[in-house]
Amino acid sequence: MKRSEVILLALFLACWLLEMAVFPGWVRFDGSLPLDLYPYYGVAMSLGWLFGLLCANRTRDMDTGPTRRFILFYFVGPIGFLFLVRDMATLEAQKAAPFVPLWGLGVYAIFFLTAVILRLPLPGK
Repeated sequence: MKRSEVILLALFLACWLLEMAVFPGWVRFDGSLPLDLYPYYGVAMSLGWLFGLLCANRTRDMDTGPTRRFILFYFVGPIGFLFLVRDMATLEAQKAAPFVPLWGLGVYAIFFLTAVILRLPLPGK
């Protein structure tokens, strides 16, 4: 793993640990980032595309075994951040649209898989 990937791993683990503390109600972020639905889906799209491109470029010349681990790392890691962003919405918005994290995950997955399947190069490479 590169140094940047170790930093990303630490960030992803921190996001997932916070999400595990938010789920039972030990930590509350309600209203700290009142993000509407379309900007939230924009964040999901941007994260999916960015980490899909990073994954495609990182795994371009690898064997199958390490490639699967890196795809799992780049796919599952940012989802914790995406869920945390949704937890920061107001409580009314969360109750009005309870399936938004699921739809956001779908948007993220579509853009991630598009970049990975097409194996698009990063701009400038």
